[in-house]
Amino acid sequence: MKALTSLLALGLLAATPATQAQSAQTDSLSADQVAADLQEWENWLFATHPDPDFSMDVHAVQARFEALRNTVEGRYTRREAWLVMARLNPMFGDGHITLRLPGADYQAYLDTGGAEFTLPVELTPHGLVIAETVADTSQFDPGSRILAINGLAVAPLLDDALSRIHGDSDGLRRHLLETRFSQYLWALTGGADSWTLDVTCPDGSQQTIRLDPSRDVAAVDPATSSLEFRDNAAVLTLNSFMPDQTPDFYEFVDEAFAEIDARGTDILVIDISENGGGAHMLSDHLLNYLTTERHTPLSAVTARITPENQALIPGSEVGQIVSMPFAQWVEPPADWPHRFDGRFAFLVGAGSYSQSIVLAATVQDFGIAPVAGPGTEGRANSTGQVQLHPLAETGLEAVAPIYVFTRASGDISNAPIIPDIPLNGTREEQVEALIDILRTQP
Repeated sequence: MKALTSLLALGLLAATPATQAQSAQTDSLSADQVAADLQEWENWLFATHPDPDFSMDVHAVQARFEALRNTVEGRYTRREAWLVMARLNPMFGDGHITLRLPGADYQAYLDTGGAEFTLPVELTPHGLVIAETVADTSQFDPGSRILAINGLAVAPLLDDALSRIHGDSDGLRRHLLETRFSQYLWALTGGADSWTLDVTCPDGSQQTIRLDPSRDVAAVDPATSSLEFRDNAAVLTLNSFMPDQTPDFYEFVDEAFAEIDARGTDILVIDISENGGGAHMLSDHLLNYLTTERHTPLSAVTARITPENQALIPGSEVGQIVSMPFAQWVEPPADWPHRFDGRFAFLVGAGSYSQSIVLAATVQDFGIAPVAGPGTEGRANSTGQVQLHPLAETGLEAVAPIYVFTRASGDISNAPIIPDIPLNGTREEQVEALIDILRTQP
């Protein structure tokens, strides 16, 4: 078996347009069409996933499919059909299994004058608040609680969204709502020409403010990777391992470690707390700078045989499920320019998923580095190699994996990544605490 790639399937929306049924966004779909796609989705899901019991209660999922097919009535736009069908998403218990809207639908909404909700937000025990990452230009104070949006109470909106979001855990679903709030707001409401918020400010006063997309934005693009220095410490933030970014990723990492070496830095924090995953080739390249230790990201795999991977397992048949011990050994070169020889650790969080979780498990299992932070919301043992299937009637996109991986240690539990150095607080507080800890290590 050659290299296995774990791809991110966390989005509400596809990154690329669907291959068919694009006009269904505004067309009227019958209940029979929606019911037919529910049946098609169920059939495809269970014919694709190698081990549905890994993350879901199969009988409960099948019962929900049947109940939805029996209760749909009237006519729907594609967005409305998604609102009905996506109630299954939380039941799958996996960030790599979902039903999503084609990305072209949300883009069409924006292109025709629809307003984007540009404020960074955070879900707290007290409700939805403006995140600390809001730009200084914003009219909104960080920490302000959002009570209503365009007159709609926020609490029911949050409940409606969370009842349709997929993911391994409630914490991951909440994180997805925070990071994709604009898309979920559109999916739930149909969008608007502008957004007006009723908020309670940190000083207790209440205000009604119309959002200005030119001012009310996040201070930093959350997709940006970066390198910063703090005295003798460096903080390397890597927010993606997606394969389409490979040349840029390699160049950035190569230049980063050259600069770290040139400065004589001996403390390094690698922040993957917002890294949603991608391909192992990118994280392998990163590890070349950090270790000479021979390592493998997995010890076993359960696979659904497809035409694409059949040749990797001699004698297999398409559709067959194969479980077998499997290691994917990586041997970092003995000589590697600018290899880091100081003290370092990885920072993980709710935004760490897919390949970034695999990376965290690997460095733990081989003692390459400690893992710090609050831990992950996704399981350390993950699924991967997601498949995409546009449904015939609605054009909604079903996503499911064909692999279930077991981490290198052989631990088959459903546990997330348990940090070696537990840290809480804001991202900045965690980074500062981790730098202090690394500085005091012998």
